[in-house]
Amino acid sequence: MESEVPSKGLEWTNLILGAGLACAAFLFSSVPAAAWNAGIVGTLIVCCSAAALYRYSAWAEWSNLTLGCWAVVAPFLLGFGAPGNPMWTHVLLGLCVATIAAVQLYGDRTEHAPSSRKSSDL
Repeated sequence: MESEVPSKGLEWTNLILGAGLACAAFLFSSVPAAAWNAGIVGTLIVCCSAAALYRYSAWAEWSNLTLGCWAVVAPFLLGFGAPGNPMWTHVLLGLCVATIAAVQLYGDRTEHAPSSRKSSDL
């Protein structure tokens, strides 16, 4: 379902967080798995957020929710989960992206939910 972005500010925030994760890839050159993951996931978050800003659709938010969750678990599944900058960067930015996407999806769902109140009740 295409509609207006529930909150453009939140979408811009996700775009910036994705760009930050993508740029962090250059800082993680000593940990190749972290660098590749940050670059790819960050770029995908930027692309989904930009697509949602252009024409909002729930698929972009579901994609960001999935990508944010992946960023949280990736350090532990890909082997760079030892406490350090790559792990914390992925976990914190992933949590922020996933939370924002969930808020966007919830806002879109409540906006388009059928009202149980009749117009005569108003």
